[in-house]
Amino acid sequence: MDDLYANIRKDVKTGHDKALTVIIAGILVLAAVVLIVGGWVVGYNRRFKVFVKNLSNSTTYAYENESLIAEMDGRYYKISADNMYGIYSYITFNKSGKESRSIPEGEPIVLSYGDGSVLKLWDQPDAQRANGYSLFLQYTDTRGRDYCYINYKMTLETIRTRYLMYDNIEVDE
Repeated sequence: MDDLYANIRKDVKTGHDKALTVIIAGILVLAAVVLIVGGWVVGYNRRFKVFVKNLSNSTTYAYENESLIAEMDGRYYKISADNMYGIYSYITFNKSGKESRSIPEGEPIVLSYGDGSVLKLWDQPDAQRANGYSLFLQYTDTRGRDYCYINYKMTLETIRTRYLMYDNIEVDE
């Protein structure tokens, strides 16, 4: 009976440990990727909500104080209440955009809200769009934080023609 166990070698590995190790490592890597991507998505959504909230606060301030001034083509315009909320609604309606830090070339349209916040708008060249442009916006809140987005569903021309060219008063700055 003693010889029965003598033929069993304790140091032989069957290879199952290696496969299990690879599977566990793969699961850990996949979990890390999911957490990182999920964290970025949640962070992006949170940053966009903060941007919308701050833009809303600036719009409300400008409405209450009649202080929204647009600089366009070297001229200054006091923006009417209807146009003010039109701009806000147009920008926030789609609730989409791609974050970006590369500012387009050219002169932006600058909206100063009177509370220290500023919204700059550019045409962003985009060959995939029928008109060749998307809207690039850079909002600087009252604390100096910048939020930059490219929105592929909007154009600067729409903001210019709907909300900046009519029913506003030209002022000297």
